Amino acid sequence: MTYLFKLKTISLYILLAGIVISCSKEEEDLNDQLKISNATAITNNDMYGHWILSGMIADVEIDLDDDMVSSKNLLEETSCFDNMYITFRQDGTFNSNNAQMTFESGTAQDEFSCLADRKDNGAWEVRNDSLILNLQINSTTYIHKKLINLGTDKFSLDVTKIESDQYVTDPGNTQASPIRILELEYTRI
Repeated sequence: MTYLFKLKTISLYILLAGIVISCSKEEEDLNDQLKISNATAITNNDMYGHWILSGMIADVEIDLDDDMVSSKNLLEETSCFDNMYITFRQDGTFNSNNAQMTFESGTAQDEFSCLADRKDNGAWEVRNDSLILNLQINSTTYIHKKLINLGTDKFSLDVTKIESDQYVTDPGNTQASPIRILELEYTRI
């Protein structure tokens, strides 16, 4: 009976040690990834200023430039997005420069190419950690509400395939067809 009690006690200590170690590891991982938006509510004041696109991360690797090297970061695949930015003003307006592209280039009409950039402007606000943009493109009004992650002088948001289809026509079977989600990261300058 004493042997069984000691065995149960040792097993309990091993289990508790495992729990403590695993909790400590999780806390370290959370601290490494902690963003401002995880610690506090995001306000309009956090967003004022000029932000340039610093990352465009897809959920799959693709090869837009046909160099036989794929990447999830589309900024490594083309210079089309190099001039993208957004400026949030204190009066609740914004302006942005957005890349335009086509997936109907090349001899098979299934290749990617850059078009002239598009300037957008409209109204913006932050509500419940979401960025709300109200803009007009080609006489159509769009209201986008995007949950944002805010770090020190960086913010990011996700764009789904359904949302991107509003702006870009992908006929299918193109280099970008497999992308379902893009994370856009902007850095304040």
